[in-house]
Amino acid sequence: MTDDVIAYGGKVIPGAALDAMFERAEAGGELAGRPGHTRVGRPLSVGDETAEPFTIRLDAARRAKLETRARQRHTNASQVVRELIDAM
Repeated sequence: MTDDVIAYGGKVIPGAALDAMFERAEAGGELAGRPGHTRVGRPLSVGDETAEPFTIRLDAARRAKLETRARQRHTNASQVVRELIDAM
């Protein structure tokens, strides 16, 4: 049996639930109610089209602020930046 896992945001996922998800995935079933294939890694698209990476340099203080905001919103730094841009 798989050990319990603490997911991003602090939610505990019981090992039994993970085992059931693994079995469904191996049998070609749905995961989290989403039919179709799943991929590991970053999404190919964000928004209406294929996303391209964008690099920005931040000093330690700004990076810390960004990471803090992401943790508060239970998301990641990239999503915080996308939401900020969308709000413009």
